[in-house]
Amino acid sequence: MYRSYLLKNQFWAKKGNEKGDDLSGEKIFIKHDSEIGGIYAIINNNERKGVKIIVNGEEHWFNNFDKLDTFLSRLKQRENDFIKILRRKNISQKLRRLDI
Repeated sequence: MYRSYLLKNQFWAKKGNEKGDDLSGEKIFIKHDSEIGGIYAIINNNERKGVKIIVNGEEHWFNNFDKLDTFLSRLKQRENDFIKILRRKNISQKLRRLDI
């Protein structure tokens, strides 16, 4: 279930994950964002079922889709706010340099 969710959210399977549907062990998925960097998702199918998300060296454990979805959307929102601020600063600097 987590696999299909991650694939829908633009995560890519690490090479070797896509082959074989064994339910044991860990499956690793990777997503790269230009502002955040690498986002790693590790699906654990052993004794503790769920997904571990690693962002900026911080680990977050989820076994609930709602909490996982909220976390990923918060990451995207934080990124969007940061991009908006940078773009606004760039535009204002360019407008100040115009000869009017």
